[in-house]
Amino acid sequence: MLLVPAMRSSAYPRLVFAFACVLVLGGCGRRATAEDCDLIVDRYVEIELRALKVNDPAIIEQRKTEMRRDLKDDLKACPGKRITDGMLACVKQAQTNDELDKCTRW
Repeated sequence: MLLVPAMRSSAYPRLVFAFACVLVLGGCGRRATAEDCDLIVDRYVEIELRALKVNDPAIIEQRKTEMRRDLKDDLKACPGKRITDGMLACVKQAQTNDELDKCTRW
């Protein structure tokens, strides 16, 4: 069993807020796919663990799986919501969770 370091206590609410922002995006862009939604979670986990100096790919994958499980209801509601390709490009390039938060507030 892999031990995954706990993420900062403020981290989880920030990710939920990011999903809320994605869910309320209106009119422009295109509909999000499940892969788009997974990308947001994956980047969030990667950035957060990198900030905690965790680089082990097995631990990172385990945490991604746990986050998807914890956010399964949010992830179910995400596909089909409006996003932009610019927002996803920003998510891919974000280096901190503050940057990631800004990406999802478009």
